[in-house]
Amino acid sequence: KMAVRILDLRQQPEKCTFTNTSKEEIRYGEAFWQSVRLQPTMESRLVSSDIKQRLGKRNASSKSGASTNQGANELDRAMNEFYVRARTLDQIERFQRLNKLAEARNLDRDRLHKRREERIKKELISRDRVMKPISCEEMLHHEAMAKRKIGEAYSIEAMLKEMDEFELKMSKRHHERKKSLKPPGVSTTLKKKVDNEPEVIVLVSSLEN
Repeated sequence: KMAVRILDLRQQPEKCTFTNTSKEEIRYGEAFWQSVRLQPTMESRLVSSDIKQRLGKRNASSKSGASTNQGANELDRAMNEFYVRARTLDQIERFQRLNKLAEARNLDRDRLHKRREERIKKELISRDRVMKPISCEEMLHHEAMAKRKIGEAYSIEAMLKEMDEFELKMSKRHHERKKSLKPPGVSTTLKKKVDNEPEVIVLVSSLEN
């Protein structure tokens, strides 16, 4: 068996003496002893000698990776919420615009229906006052107008055309009624309505011998 002897260098004296050695060997020994006892400079170290510091860096890197993933998830969630909000606002704006257009269309339709009803009432009143024979064409036209329901699809141009024809017809009837009721010695002249201009009735008095 091999005997093992343990020496506690901490109990040795601090000074070390060399006997029967040359000065060069003493310098070599002192340099070796200093290299063993002293730690290398900071510039020559590749990593830190503190183990706790290395472990701390490793834990910090893992935490930073987790925080990075969490930040990316929060960014994606915020972008999704922004897209959803923008899409919702766009749909609300589109709905409001369509609603305004629908209200304007209903208002125009109600106005046209009101004008049509007023025209029919005026025509009935004039028909009751002036008993005039109605032709077959007019009778068919009145029957078609009576069968037409409110809200039936037909063009606005057709309605405006019918209104103009009705107004022209009423002006002619009014002129004929005035002509039949005029006093003797007075003649009337009717200026034809052109380009939606108002009617102008000129009374010209004539002297009878």
